[in-house]
Amino acid sequence: MGQVSRLAGVTVRTLHHYDDIGLLSPGERTAAGYRRYTEADLVRLQQVLLYRELGFALEEVAVILDEPRADELTHLRRQHELLVRRSERLSEVIAAVERAMQAHTRSVALSPAERLEVSGGFRPEDHEAEVERRWGGGERYEQSRRRVAACTKADWVRLKAEAAAVVEDLAACFRLAIAANARR
Repeated sequence: MGQVSRLAGVTVRTLHHYDDIGLLSPGERTAAGYRRYTEADLVRLQQVLLYRELGFALEEVAVILDEPRADELTHLRRQHELLVRRSERLSEVIAAVERAMQAHTRSVALSPAERLEVSGGFRPEDHEAEVERRWGGGERYEQSRRRVAACTKADWVRLKAEAAAVVEDLAACFRLAIAANARR
């Protein structure tokens, strides 16, 4: 199980949780009762992780994966379409950030509409109540609030560019995994 958790980039506890809720139960057990994941289990884990990366709740992932008419290729096609959409949206945001950087270096003031475009429509204040409910209290939370409050526009532009690069790298990895699976 430790090897599977390392390969998948999840904790052993996460794998146990997936088993407990019936999302991913290992196909085999050793004589000592240890979980042993089959190739089919690993394919399902990949699907779970892809859907989670795309923002689906575990309950939604279970329903999607247990759909009787959907096979691995159907899931991969669906995930590919969602990733392409996300990539297109990120490309739009990247272009907006680049325009903002150009405007900044030329000391051109951005209009409110352009500022909204740079942020991709995201308004942190719309999510403060949920953030407080989920993670509020404690020193780490307060440290995070102070760091966020101190971020400049340039910091946010840099962070968004880094996030876009991470998502693009992830999409590239998934494309490689799909290609590798297709060759089998």
